[in-house]
Formats: sequence, C-alpha cells, structure tokens
Amino acid sequence: MRTTSSEYLQDENRHRGARPRVKAVLYPFDLDYGLAPGSGEFSHTVYGGEPGKLVLEEGYYPSASWTSPILHTFSAYLNLVAAYWEDLAGRMEAQVYLRTAANQQEVNSADYLSLSLGEEYPLLPYFQVQVEFKETQRHWAVDAVADADEFTAYAGDQALDAGYESYAPEGEFPGYLANLRLEGRLSLPESEILDTGAVRVDLARDFSELRAGDHTLLLDNRRGQWLAGGENFYLLGLPWRQKQVALYHGWELPHGQVEWQLVYQGELERLAGMAHGWQGEHRVRLESRDWVAARLQTRLGAPSAQGERQPFMRGPYRAKAELVETLSAQVSEPAKSGAGSAVLQVVGDYRGKFNQNYLLQIENSGEVGGVSFRWSTNNGQSWRQTGQATAGAENPVELEEGLAVYWESGAGTDLAAGDSWSFTAQATAYYYQIYGGPFAGITGIYLNGEESQDRVVADPETGLITVTGRSASVEARVVKDATTHPVDIITDILAAVGLSAATQQDSFALTQSLTPNYAIGVCFENVTGVQALREILKRCLYDFWVDFGEIKIRAYLGEE
Repeated sequence: MRTTSSEYLQDENRHRGARPRVKAVLYPFDLDYGLAPGSGEFSHTVYGGEPGKLVLEEGYYPSASWTSPILHTFSAYLNLVAAYWEDLAGRMEAQVYLRTAANQQEVNSADYLSLSLGEEYPLLPYFQVQVEFKETQRHWAVDAVADADEFTAYAGDQALDAGYESYAPEGEFPGYLANLRLEGRLSLPESEILDTGAVRVDLARDFSELRAGDHTLLLDNRRGQWLAGGENFYLLGLPWRQKQVALYHGWELPHGQVEWQLVYQGELERLAGMAHGWQGEHRVRLESRDWVAARLQTRLGAPSAQGERQPFMRGPYRAKAELVETLSAQVSEPAKSGAGSAVLQVVGDYRGKFNQNYLLQIENSGEVGGVSFRWSTNNGQSWRQTGQATAGAENPVELEEGLAVYWESGAGTDLAAGDSWSFTAQATAYYYQIYGGPFAGITGIYLNGEESQDRVVADPETGLITVTGRSASVEARVVKDATTHPVDIITDILAAVGLSAATQQDSFALTQSLTPNYAIGVCFENVTGVQALREILKRCLYDFWVDFGEIKIRAYLGEE
C-alpha cells in the first residue's frame, strides 16, 4: 500500500470534465536592448562592431560588464521575453541579466534576473539588460604571495617525470559575447481563447506525402483588439508578418503551478472572419500553417535579391557551367628593337587556338621591299620561314592563322640588319561560370563530355573556368566542402530553412552512426526544402517524420 500525498488527493478531487488550461503565444518580436557604441555603461568591454557582439578589452582582470540604458518595449502587450547568445569569452564566463518594471522610475529598484538561454521570462513595458563576465579560472601567475587570491595556483616540486597538468579555455582572446538578442513574445489572455481548434499534422514516414496541418484559433474580439490600426490592436507598432504561434495545453497543479505541453507551432498566415459590429459576434480567426510544413516550403538555393545565382551545394558534385563572356582574339602592339626607322603593322583576325608569341627579324639592310626577314614562334630558337621579302601596306605578307604584316617607311634607312619586332596573339577566350563558389577544389573539367585540361584554367575561389581557343559544353567536378554524409547535409538543409531548433538530435546521431560509409554530393537551386530532402531520403532509404514539432530520422537497414 502507498501513502498518498496532498497533491495527489487534490488532483483526484478535480472535477471531471473541467476545462484544461490553454496558452497561445505569438513570437518572435525583436527587442532593441541598446547595444551600440557609447550606449550604456561599458566596464572593460567594447562594442564589437556588429549587432549583438560585446568584446572584452585586452588585458587581465577578474570581471567585466556592460549595462544597457533603460528601454521601452513600445508595446503594452509584449509580456514575455527569451534571450539568446553565444558565449566565446574563453577564460571568462558570461551571464545575461534582465530587470523590468511597469514604469521607468521603478526599473532602478527592481532586481536583476539571471537569464537562461532560450527560456521564457515575464516582461513589463520598461527593461534594462546587463551582461557580466566573471573569471572562473586563473591563467596566469602572480608575482608575489601577497597577491594571491582564491583563484591562484601554487607550483610545487614534483618527482622526476611525474608529469604536469595544464588547462586552456575555449573561445578566443580577449573573448566576446556574440549574437546576443532579446526575443519578445506576446502571450494571449487565456480568457480570450474561445476555441483552440483541432491540431493535425500528417507527414508520411517515408516522406512520400506531406499534408500541412493548418490550424485555426478562434479568439474574442470584444475590445477590437484585433482590428488593425485600432488603438487597442495587439500588434500595433509591431511587424506581424512571418510570425509564429505556439499553442500549449496543460493542467493546473497544486499551488497554482501549470505544467505546459507544446502541442502546436504554426506560422501565422492571416486574421480572418473579423467581426466587431453592433449585434454581431465579436470574434476573429487566427489562421496559421504548421511551422515545420511551412518552413519546409522555403526555397533552397534561391537567387539573391540582385538575381545572383547561389545554389545550395555540399560535397563533390558535377555541375554544368554557363557561358558568361567571350573575349575576342587580340594582338598586342609590336615591340621593336633596332636602328631602322620603319614601323611594323600587324593586320588580320587571329584564328589560332593557342596563345602565340611571334618574333620577326630583318636579315639585311635597306628599304621596305628591298630586304628580307625571317619569323619565329619560339623566340628565335628556330625559324618558321626565312628570306621572305618585306612589303608595304599594299601587299601585306601572310604569316599564319589569319595574320599578316607590313612595314611603313620612315625617315632615313627603313630597315637595318638585326632589327626585330615581337608581339603576342591571344586566341579567343571563353569564360564559363560554375555557381555556388567558393569551392574547396575543382578536380575535373569536361568539354563536350570528355575530361580535358588542354587550354583550360579553373579558379576554385570564384568558380570561373577559362577555355582558350574553342567553345564547348563545359561541366566541372567541383568539391564544395568536406560535408558528404547525408545526415550532415540534411541537418544543413534544415538549418537553411530555419528548422535547426526542431531537430531531434539523438535520432540524427543514431542514424549517422548506423550508416557511417554513406557519402553523397548535392546541388539544389531554387527548390523547396521538402523537395531537396525528398531527393536525398529516397536515395538513402531514410525514414523522416515529425512528432509533436520534433523532426526525427531513422535509417532503413532491411529489418521489418
């Protein structure tokens, strides 16, 4: 027999059919907490030059801090707040505090509340933020015993080869706090929730079919609080597009405590069925779409606002290149060496497939037409032709690949033995672009389907491929990075569409451990996240599903 507690008895006496507690929260609303140069009070800290970054000053000290000015939420209805940050303080430990009050004067007398990452806390219209860095380890020695404190380590003699211990903190020197943000949330009064609606999410385990779980929350609109532009509008002064709604169910426990269970997360789509008239129903429907399903419709590898292509790529991939520019053949100005006064002119369009250097040299002295020359393509190591007569503009001398030359007479002797001219003919260059760079490497180029390195130059940093002397259908085997396991790639896709927080990490880790030898490369351009996932999942035989807002994955290994 077991003795019952008072809490158990109270729960047993609960009236059957009693209405459970419900809570609906709209979020996120970014709160400006005032981190900027010269804003607030800095103690051994400086603004990091980008939003949400607070950097420690160089030097050694046991503590540092920054305190914001007192700020206003600019909404009377934002009643919850959650904080997020990355602690990279290294030898120091960072902590974020918040104090809040109904008016500005009361903030200074309010107590600071230590915030936990991502947890919800009450928020009043006025608030102040404080960030503290405190030393938890000592990483340098004192000069005198009198300077020792509770963090000081003392050295002692050890036996020969007794070894030693050393510690280094994670982070960077001098250390900083990054991506600090405050997320305001609006918790709707429970009394205004008339109908919580039906929650339904259908996502096939083999991911062959996705049916979005649309949801409708019926709310009271008696005070006109949902009339856009009205003075009572809940979202007055706040951007409300692309916001999420979270629905919680729970039972009230003894002492007034409520254990909440998240049952639905959706992306707000519209306020519908607005009613606020005489002798009418004062109601509104808050319509949303399942958060995971909505996020999975986000375009992956979509072009930038300027139209620049930026596909989502991981691992090795054979990508098709796009011709972006053609640079016509060019011939440089001839460079002369010698005493003659004649000027060499090069005419014609170069039709060669290679870049070529030319050297022309006069064999005897005299006037144009009365002397001979020879020419070479290897800087005079050998001569392609000798004893060719010089000529003027009326009868140019042909060389090769569409090029010809002639001389214009000058004052004095036109040509002297040994006079020489050199110039370079550059073949037509075709520039092809592989989008998605920079790349870790470009390991192969294919011209019209055949691998070739002849007259081809590839730049992994930009993805630009130059083909000299010929055009072709160009493909390249590129390596985006070392991410090749499909579970890692799926994780990156979920992060790209904003679903990192929804992944069930244990199932992802188990699936990866069960398929250690899987390796793929992907390229997705302007497709939805769900389409990209489907292409991977059907090839790797993974089960993928959503369970109460958590995304889970399982490897199919042939068992029933």
